[in-house]
Amino acid sequence: MKKLFRFIIGQVLAIKAKQYLKKNHTQVIAITGSIGKTSTKEAIYTVLKDRFNVYRSEKSFNTPIGLSLAVLQEKESGFSSIKAWFGILRRTFFGEKTVYKKMILEMGADTPGDIKKLIKIAPSAISVVTNIAPVHLAEGQFKDIYEIAEEKGSLIKNLSPDKLAILNYDDPLITAMETRAQKFTYGTGPNALLKATEVHATSKHLIFNVTYGVQKERFTIPVLGKFQIYVFLPAIAVGLKMGMSLQECAEALSKFSLPPGRMNPIDGKNKSIIIDGSYNASPATMEKALELLMELKSDRKIAALGTMNELGDISKEAHLKLGKQAFKVVDMLITIGPEANTIKEGAMNAGMSEDDIFTFLDSEEAGHFLLDKLEPKDLVLVKGSQNRVRMEKFVKVVMAKPEEAPELLCRQGEAWQSI
Repeated sequence: MKKLFRFIIGQVLAIKAKQYLKKNHTQVIAITGSIGKTSTKEAIYTVLKDRFNVYRSEKSFNTPIGLSLAVLQEKESGFSSIKAWFGILRRTFFGEKTVYKKMILEMGADTPGDIKKLIKIAPSAISVVTNIAPVHLAEGQFKDIYEIAEEKGSLIKNLSPDKLAILNYDDPLITAMETRAQKFTYGTGPNALLKATEVHATSKHLIFNVTYGVQKERFTIPVLGKFQIYVFLPAIAVGLKMGMSLQECAEALSKFSLPPGRMNPIDGKNKSIIIDGSYNASPATMEKALELLMELKSDRKIAALGTMNELGDISKEAHLKLGKQAFKVVDMLITIGPEANTIKEGAMNAGMSEDDIFTFLDSEEAGHFLLDKLEPKDLVLVKGSQNRVRMEKFVKVVMAKPEEAPELLCRQGEAWQSI
């Protein structure tokens, strides 16, 4: 019964979303990729918002229902609340919607065919493909990274020649994608149209140069980690294709802030520092997070790492590798979730003492364990997948001001708090 209700809701919302876009002649900027869709969406919005009539949902709405909710400017989904869904339907049919001429929308894919469903709701004029990584490999999802690339590539495959595809030139699986659309490439290599050079990171900023034709500009953005370069290059590309200069893009991005749970520094208890990557995790993002932790200076480095979900047959291997990677970086390792012992095994196989590893099933319990052991200047990396792990609960326990959780942490809405 619930599935039927959700299906009907989804169909109704999709129809209303399509009607909104058609009626208002709204230009859709679509983003897909395995990692960083929401951060890229925020970066594009930051570049465009002072120049254009543009909207983006603050949520990570990237499923068919979620995409429709984003177009219809809803702030939350109904989750399992029938009352909440009826409220959404009431606003959809009788509420007034602000007219936006541009919308930045995420398009995710958990299974083959998902992107095609999203394109039917919101055909894009500009499509961004960020990266391809091994995620969603559980049974019933994708069989390998090449099938993931094929699915993500379906966003641009049938675009007409008057549309635009903005592509990560540093990812060979993306450069191999077919499209009839105009291509605009970005990357750190010499052959990309939009090139980033001299990329380096400080304890507070990402700094890099960008060249495009005869234009050259230096960017200084308040985020941690060199890997974040791939969040900003597509945003700069969109800005340029919208008629902005590199200087205007640099000025806009100097005020950028990442969404909650995306490697944000937060003050921790006892004058510690937390790097909050609690929103989600995959092997690729875990590796980059640990590389960042290695680069930052601290008397003691701690990693609280949760299970990475939906890895299918590669799950054990990936979690063993994660433990090995953590051993090279941290003084204390806290592992959380169904694969906690596998991460521990990987770290011990690499040479880490069992005395420095602590395993938990529950993230909140793990947070309380660390609370009594935090020392001034400790640097604590927190990262893990969202379902079954919920690492933001760990962060809430160890952050200096838990009353700021609604503003600083991910998944703080009423529906999430009831789960």
